[in-house]
Amino acid sequence: MIPELLGATQSVQALASLLKSANGLSNYNEILLAVTEVNTKLMNANAVALASQEQQSLLAKQLRDREAELEALILWKKDAELLEQVEVAQGVFAYMKKDRRGPFQSQPKYCANCYFSNRPSLLQESREDYRNTGLNCHLCDAKMVFNFYKSEIAA
Repeated sequence: MIPELLGATQSVQALASLLKSANGLSNYNEILLAVTEVNTKLMNANAVALASQEQQSLLAKQLRDREAELEALILWKKDAELLEQVEVAQGVFAYMKKDRRGPFQSQPKYCANCYFSNRPSLLQESREDYRNTGLNCHLCDAKMVFNFYKSEIAA
């Protein structure tokens, strides 16, 4: 962008010198041709400057997006430290808060698949056929079906 602006400045200087020397020119068409040439160079420099400004704006937006993603990841890492993997039913694992109290079924549970993808996703409980219980993740479409929750044993 700097070279284009320097070119535009030089073009303006050339126009000024052409106009000064125009007193000596007897042909109006030569003056018009010189002015048109300088005007064309100025328009080209302006177009390049606008394109550069658009590119800079796009890069600034991408930077803001990456900063927001990084901030969300940092927040998730802090929240993830408060969770631990728990076997809530035989062969069914979920992430739950370390300081939980009470039975598993009444606690919020996070999807293990999404946990490793750094996307917190609460599992939704559902009633399934044959009196089974299901835990569903709406982000990764994981579904775990089991008969009953394990009873939590104090360690």
